[in-house]
Amino acid sequence: MTALLGTLTAIAATVRLAPAEAMRPLAPGRYRRSLLERVPRLRTSPALRMILRNIERRPLRSALTTGGIAAAVAIVIMGNFLRDAIEVIVDASFNLAMRGDIAVWTTDPVDASAARALARIPGVLQVEPGRSVAVRFVHGPRSESGAIQGYAAPPLLRRIIDVDRKQTSPGPDGLLMTDRLADKLGLRVGDTVTVEVREGRRPVRQVVVKRTVHDMMGLNAYMDRQALNRLLGDGDVASLFSISVERGAAQRVLDATQAMPRVAGAFSKATMLRNMQEVSARNILIMSTILTLFAGVIAVGVVYNNARIALAERSWELASLRVLGFTRAEVSTLLLGELALSIAVALPVGMVLGWALTHTLVELMRSDQFFFPVVIRPRTYAWPAPWWCAAASTSWTWWPHSRQGSKTCRARKPGR
Repeated sequence: MTALLGTLTAIAATVRLAPAEAMRPLAPGRYRRSLLERVPRLRTSPALRMILRNIERRPLRSALTTGGIAAAVAIVIMGNFLRDAIEVIVDASFNLAMRGDIAVWTTDPVDASAARALARIPGVLQVEPGRSVAVRFVHGPRSESGAIQGYAAPPLLRRIIDVDRKQTSPGPDGLLMTDRLADKLGLRVGDTVTVEVREGRRPVRQVVVKRTVHDMMGLNAYMDRQALNRLLGDGDVASLFSISVERGAAQRVLDATQAMPRVAGAFSKATMLRNMQEVSARNILIMSTILTLFAGVIAVGVVYNNARIALAERSWELASLRVLGFTRAEVSTLLLGELALSIAVALPVGMVLGWALTHTLVELMRSDQFFFPVVIRPRTYAWPAPWWCAAASTSWTWWPHSRQGSKTCRARKPGR
């Protein structure tokens, strides 16, 4: 649509132009000192002064060129930031929060002494019991289904990690609730929430929200496991067990847990991590490749067209400089220096725009169940630079070999 609008605008301007006016040569341009030249005690080379004055003479074209380059830079950053965010999520979930090698869960809560039976399996180094209880949170007219996760005190193999990758632990009593769940229920720290347990005897309890945590996934609440058992009137029971094993013993331990009574299932962290990395890497690669190629098309189009238009408009001027004694390198610098300066200005502008687009995308992706962290690493900011260097280099090598560029470069010098 934009290309069609630009084409129709150019055609309309050409049709409205009178024949006599079209045949008249262009009037010489009016140049004045650029803003940089007006800085006291700042000396600029003649080539730089010519480039700066030509940019200020066509501010709209310069702004559009810089804006197009910045937009492509922003698209590349937005497309590649997902890789950084997924890496942070994986690191927080599997390396910081899930420090055990194997997780085992039971069909019903069992006596916590079952941890000793798991510890006797050859290759097991440490076992940490936990508990998960399905509940319904009620606060006034609002209600939400979720779960209360019971953690050991202090948690070693299974920890709570917030979006800043800092550990948070539940207190000896009361709830540690995710901020998203608290917002949905209209709760603040110190408020009391009704907890309707949806398993076992299905008791109903009143619990105080002690703190909130800004984590990444789920609408959960956390308690000390012993405090959770006291709240429900149960003994020392558990339904989850985090296990740390020796290197190379994971499969043997998994096979041994399958034969134990009341074990509903178990999984290896390494296997789950490998599967998640494979799926996420494939999806991110597809998305980032599409956006990067799209940005590359914009890059080549902006650079090529800008160089082509500049050459068409200034071919006589550049040829005159060759006649006056300028070398091919000097003429090339005058032609492409304007483009290089636009790229230099557009790169930081595009980085800021990419940061803004990334935050906008994350806000649009925000949901009750998941929070996507905004993480943009230096490599993602630096990635667009090679694209623009390649596009500029292509234009640099192309224009002397084009039809007009060849005529300009072959212009004869005086006395030859």
